[in-house]
Amino acid sequence: MKNLVILLFSASFFVVSCGNSTQEGAQGNLDTIEAITTEPSAETAVVDTANAPIVFQETDTYSFGEVKEGEKVSHEYAFINTGKTPLIINSVRASCGCTTPYYPKQPIKPGEEFTIDVVFDTSNQPGMQHKVITMESNAYPSQTIFHLKGEVK
Repeated sequence: MKNLVILLFSASFFVVSCGNSTQEGAQGNLDTIEAITTEPSAETAVVDTANAPIVFQETDTYSFGEVKEGEKVSHEYAFINTGKTPLIINSVRASCGCTTPYYPKQPIKPGEEFTIDVVFDTSNQPGMQHKVITMESNAYPSQTIFHLKGEVK
C-alpha cells in the first residue's frame, strides 16, 4: 500500500512537472495564473461603501442576568439603517439551536429603525451562557454580530 502511494505521487509529479518544458509554455501558465488571480470573484466583489446600507446598534450585548432553567428569555435588539440604500437581511442565525431569532423579511429603508427578536430556551442549558447571533445582509460590513449572555440556574 505504501509503495502504491509513493508510485502514484511520483507519477503525478512527473506528469505535472513535464507538462511545459519550454519558456513559452511556462509564460503561458503565468499569464493564466495572473488572469485567474486578478479577476474579481463573488467573495472579492467591489462594494460601494459610500451608498451601502449601514447597520447601527447602540449595544451589541444583552445580559439577562440569572434565570431558572426552563424559562424562556426574550430580547429585542434595536437597529437603524444609517446608510443611503435599503437594507436587506439575508439571514439571522444563532450559535445554538436553543436560541431562535425573528427578523424582518422586507427591506428596511434608510433611516428606518428595526428590531430582531431573540428567544432563548434555557431548558437543559444550565450554567453560564453566551449565545452569538449573526445577521447577514447587504450592509457594509455584511455581518453584524450581537450577543446574549447570562446564567441559567
